[in-house]
Amino acid sequence: MIRDNVRLVQPTSSSEVFEQILGIGQRDVLIAISFPRYSGKIVNALKYARSREATVIALTDSVQSPLAEHANHLLTAQSDMASFVDSLVAPLSIIDALLVAVTQRRGEEVRERFDRLERVWDEYDVYAKN
Repeated sequence: MIRDNVRLVQPTSSSEVFEQILGIGQRDVLIAISFPRYSGKIVNALKYARSREATVIALTDSVQSPLAEHANHLLTAQSDMASFVDSLVAPLSIIDALLVAVTQRRGEEVRERFDRLERVWDEYDVYAKN
């Protein structure tokens, strides 16, 4: 919602990942997120993106992650939970910080976009009013 040219790539299958990023190139950025058990689909997507000279940012748990060797920029959020459920607080905090930084950098443009979206929601009764 902050930029027009952002797409969410969902790794439902290996072929679909490549269909979604086929045209990635030098002016593009791929942000990949994977924690243990690392997704081979994501690692392969990073390899492809780097071969196409795209900038790759990886968010993962450590510098030993298989994503690390294919990233131009590595963001780590340790995940050392001893339970069967890992907390996603650390990675989600990093994602939140990235979104805030992009929003602040494009301040007025983002403000206008959300004002326009609010008007559309109001016009088409997207949300019920109290």
